[in-house]
Amino acid sequence: MIRPRTLPLRRYTFLRSPPLSAPRLSLSPSIPSRIALSARYNSTNPPISPNTPSPSSVPAPRQLSSFYISNVLPLKITYWDSRPSLANLIREESLLERIHDITQDINLFDFKLESLEISRKDGGVFLHFSYLPPAINSSENGEIGNDKEKDIIGSQITGAPASSSSSPGKLFIEALEKSAKDHGGWPSWLGDWYVSQKSNLLQNTSIVPGHALYSVSDHEGLIKGDESEKKDLEVNTGMGRVWIVKGRQWTEDMNRFPTHRLRVEFDGPDVSQEMLYTLFRPYGRIADIQPPSPVPAGSLRFATVTFSRLSPAAIAINCLHGFSTPTNTADFTLKTSGAATSSAIPKSRLRIYYERPLKAHAIRDWISAHPRIALPVIAFLIGTLSYTFFDPIRAFFIRSKLEGVWDIEQYSLIKALRQRFVLPTSFGFLSASSASTGESEEAIGKDAWQDRVEAEKDVERWLSEYPSTFITITGPPGSGKVSLVSRVLKQQAKPALVIDCAEIAKAKNDKGLLDAMADQTGYYPVFSFMSSISGLIDLAAVGLIGQKAGFSTPVDQQLRQMLEIVGGALKDVSTHAQQEHQQEAQHLKDDAANAIERERRRRLIARGGWHDGRMDCLAGNGVMSELGVGDEPYLEGDLDTAPPPLMDDIAPINGEAVPPTSASLPIPQVASPEEIAARAAQQAANADLDAESEEIKSLPIVVLKNFAQKTAKGDLWTVLSEWGASLVENKVAHVIIVTEGATATKALTKALPAKPLNNIGLSDADESNALSYVKDKLKSFQHHKDQVEIQREKIENTNAVFSLSIDDSAQIAKLGGRMVDLETLVYKVRTGTSLKDAVDDIILRNTVELRKAAFGDDSEDAKSLPWNRSQAWKVVKELASKGEISYAQLLQDFPFKGAEQALKALEEHELVSVSYIDGRASKVRPGKPVFRYAFEALVNDPIFKASNQIEYNTTLINKAENDIKTYENELNSLKGIISDGGSEALGVENKNNWLGFTNGNSAIKERSKWLLDKMLKNINKTGKLEKENEEMMKILSSGTA
Repeated sequence: MIRPRTLPLRRYTFLRSPPLSAPRLSLSPSIPSRIALSARYNSTNPPISPNTPSPSSVPAPRQLSSFYISNVLPLKITYWDSRPSLANLIREESLLERIHDITQDINLFDFKLESLEISRKDGGVFLHFSYLPPAINSSENGEIGNDKEKDIIGSQITGAPASSSSSPGKLFIEALEKSAKDHGGWPSWLGDWYVSQKSNLLQNTSIVPGHALYSVSDHEGLIKGDESEKKDLEVNTGMGRVWIVKGRQWTEDMNRFPTHRLRVEFDGPDVSQEMLYTLFRPYGRIADIQPPSPVPAGSLRFATVTFSRLSPAAIAINCLHGFSTPTNTADFTLKTSGAATSSAIPKSRLRIYYERPLKAHAIRDWISAHPRIALPVIAFLIGTLSYTFFDPIRAFFIRSKLEGVWDIEQYSLIKALRQRFVLPTSFGFLSASSASTGESEEAIGKDAWQDRVEAEKDVERWLSEYPSTFITITGPPGSGKVSLVSRVLKQQAKPALVIDCAEIAKAKNDKGLLDAMADQTGYYPVFSFMSSISGLIDLAAVGLIGQKAGFSTPVDQQLRQMLEIVGGALKDVSTHAQQEHQQEAQHLKDDAANAIERERRRRLIARGGWHDGRMDCLAGNGVMSELGVGDEPYLEGDLDTAPPPLMDDIAPINGEAVPPTSASLPIPQVASPEEIAARAAQQAANADLDAESEEIKSLPIVVLKNFAQKTAKGDLWTVLSEWGASLVENKVAHVIIVTEGATATKALTKALPAKPLNNIGLSDADESNALSYVKDKLKSFQHHKDQVEIQREKIENTNAVFSLSIDDSAQIAKLGGRMVDLETLVYKVRTGTSLKDAVDDIILRNTVELRKAAFGDDSEDAKSLPWNRSQAWKVVKELASKGEISYAQLLQDFPFKGAEQALKALEEHELVSVSYIDGRASKVRPGKPVFRYAFEALVNDPIFKASNQIEYNTTLINKAENDIKTYENELNSLKGIISDGGSEALGVENKNNWLGFTNGNSAIKERSKWLLDKMLKNINKTGKLEKENEEMMKILSSGTA
């Protein structure tokens, strides 16, 4: 087979050495002397070394051919595969030298090695050689002359061989295999062990690839395999690691790496599957052959041959690329048999390439083609990843938040620094020392709010029991709810999780809600942005498959999943604490048992009854020295008398000897072992008795602060209440709810309908406590001010006594007991404002705030309020005069009759407060004590009062006129009934007759009388209201306040 010349990129040359030495390979840029071995990286045609004689210079009978040696170097399966590079640096030259040595032993038919070419990616070596074929007769010579393009393609596997006597496989493969065996086998980068194993495998098999043949021998009978068929296959195709190159070699260095799938293009007619199997099966087992499919015009049709392994595919592509073959097995058999044909046999040239097992974007294309299957599977995988990987991490961070791992303020070193140093830094734990001032303020607070002490005791008592229901702490703003809970938590020293529901309720979207919940609970990491992405995926899925794929989860469900992990972390914290207590209790039991045993031994030793058998081995006491079996039984009579106890300052009786005292002994007296043992036993017993109480102490506390004080996105309050109910029912944690109004308890009672709430209602302080609080605050400030003046003026004795006058007390009483207003008052007084001016300023600010919140800035703003101005004015006017009004009575009068929601809205906006008795609304009071005086200020404002009173009266007048029209219409109806005959016309028999006189129109008359009375009252009311409006109009026209 003629192969055109190409220039190699690298070449190996033999350096001439002394006659007795073997030639060795060397890499040289110079022109080689006689034989060169090239390692070509990129070419499109089979190479010939530069020193190889061209076809014109080689004598006519000399022929060129190539063998392919497989598995010499590693296959490069990916771009980042470094094995070929390592083999090139370490073993390449030695491997090629061994191949060269094998070929030097071939002396048949003037065999001459022309070059060795490395196929880098496929791991093989092309062995290019030339030879003089054996002499052929005239008939064969004539046949060759008539058919110069005839290819040596070998025989069909199951047919008789038809190769000529000059086939290179028949001439040299057997000799090469024998020479390779003498040199230890064909070389491989894996070493001689792989070579020996491969050689043994090939020698011990006589099976023809793809066929289960059994041959018959005269001497041995039936034999598995057929040596003749195997020999024919080896001669015509090759076998083991030496293969005949039948096509036109194409070596390239593109990023097309070996795979077990080959794309076989047909430059000519399509080749049948049987023919493809016949050609490719000798190289290895074929897993599948896919026939050609329709292709665009101008493209070559192709089939796909899939091998079961990678190495056979690499051998096949190097041996068969560019090979021209008949298109079917019939023509192939006819050609190999050498029979004459009347017409030319059609052939097709094979172009073979590696086919990627996974095409580009195959996964994406499959997902887009099967969204009903792919999208739910992806959602399941994402959920599985979250549960198996991220949930344990989140539980760890939640436990760390509960146990205060990340709270640097809890470390003893930081506490010591805060108590001893005042560092003016911006860090929270080093900002300033507030230990002394904090303790004094707390003490002042507890003295000023005596009613809070009982509330704290109740909460502590409920926390010392198993959780059975919610602990709710309600009260107006500034009533000390949060400070009460803080003091209780500090005294309990339990792990506590404080969730500020107000921060969560501020969220405007789902992402913000999840982020806020995660921040409050320590839930990390959180992928809140995935909710938006999941929504978009579901929206796209609806367009693709007509239904949602299940990616997006409602925000309520996501909150429940987060809180479920938080609940698991709370349970883990409690379990860990219980295990520590059990270990401590067991340690106490062990200590008690050891103490008792020590005391027993001490008594026996003191009375001479202790015997340690181990000492007999050392002392050599007869047989016991060999056995050493331990203690022998001692009776009470065998023991000595117990020594007398030590005496201190006790005189002897009747001349008895004086026992030794502790003073006479050099060792000081300590607690007796009996006492130690008894004390340890008592501690162990107490540990058993306190197991239940310790379990209760280990339960964490969950505080839901600012619960249900404002509207939130979704069912946040329902989710939190249900989660808290599950914690209580499963005895996982105590749950404390801190809220302002009783309306928040609706969600709690819905979550625990069968259990009453442990409720503590805090109200504003009474007048005496409020005065005491302000007095103490101002007194501490005055004392500090006096100390500064003493240091400045060096006055030795200044004992100023701070006191409040009667007028000052009256001014403070206007603010009530609301902590926020009292703190504001103290701040203003400390800045130099007089107490009366400070109170007036607070009232003025609240008046302005109340006017805007209750009535709006203008009429348009008032329309957006959940109540109308008439309702607001009714409440302001009544509370300004009475201070409190009946809730039930207010709902029976205009303008709240049938409009309870408006009153509820006023309560939610903290304009009014509603007191409850046994869960029933009882009284309506101002939202803050100072609002009472703010209401009075609004009522005492003539202009504001006149405008609102006119609007209120106008509403009443309109209602009265509508009622009058209703009465008039009903009277006209009654008049028609009378004119038509009264009750007789209606068919009603009158039984109240007397002496034949009937009174059939009495019911109509009574109804008419009642209507007339109602009409008269409304007329009189309308007149009064119109008269009052006229007076108010005069005030508005005068413009004087």
